[in-house]
Amino acid sequence: MERWSNRESLRGVAALTFDDGYAGVFDHAWPLLRDLSIPATVFIVAEAPGRDEPFWWDDPEVLRAYSPARREHWLTALRGDSATIVESLTRARRPSPGKAPSARMPAPWETIAAAAAPGRGLQLGVHSATHRSLPALDERDLHREVVESRDVIQLRTGVTAEFFAYPYGLWNDRVRRAVRSAGYRAAFTLESGDSTADAWALPRMNVPAGIDDAAFEAWTAGLNLRRRHAS
Repeated sequence: MERWSNRESLRGVAALTFDDGYAGVFDHAWPLLRDLSIPATVFIVAEAPGRDEPFWWDDPEVLRAYSPARREHWLTALRGDSATIVESLTRARRPSPGKAPSARMPAPWETIAAAAAPGRGLQLGVHSATHRSLPALDERDLHREVVESRDVIQLRTGVTAEFFAYPYGLWNDRVRRAVRSAGYRAAFTLESGDSTADAWALPRMNVPAGIDDAAFEAWTAGLNLRRRHAS
């Protein structure tokens, strides 16, 4: 980000980010990255650490908790506005007996704070307070997700986060203004695009979950080929 802010060349440079603050990132990915001296940023959902339940999209029982009629309602709704749909699904989630693998649970604060200690190469960012769809929120809830979430992370880790990642990659002009007004240096989407874009709508390449080594190599080779053709 320093190179980007200074308008230096980004050729051959990649920034590695992880969303949500999963335990698996800190227990498995981060030790490997640290040993290789590869820095990374983890965007934390401020009210998730230490919670004894998975995020709703990782709950193996989440869809089974609804009747066939309820499932049909959501399948029909998926043709509508994505921000409203995601917010409705998040709020409608019911507790279930299903347990996600431990690596897919939120990491505890002690683990997060230790990994983000000065000089360790791990940076923390904000991924909202509760991972709601920000475009669907009123001003009070938006303030909680954008501003109060950062305060919680600072209180629990001592880190003042400078970067924000939009939950689900969903944002609009109102949300962007709120993030910028809150004093964040930049914010990240899940859209592809040019890294010289708006600082509060920076693109990222979303690596699919479960991708194997061969598929990842082919995927990145394709990205590099497209970049060469574009330059």
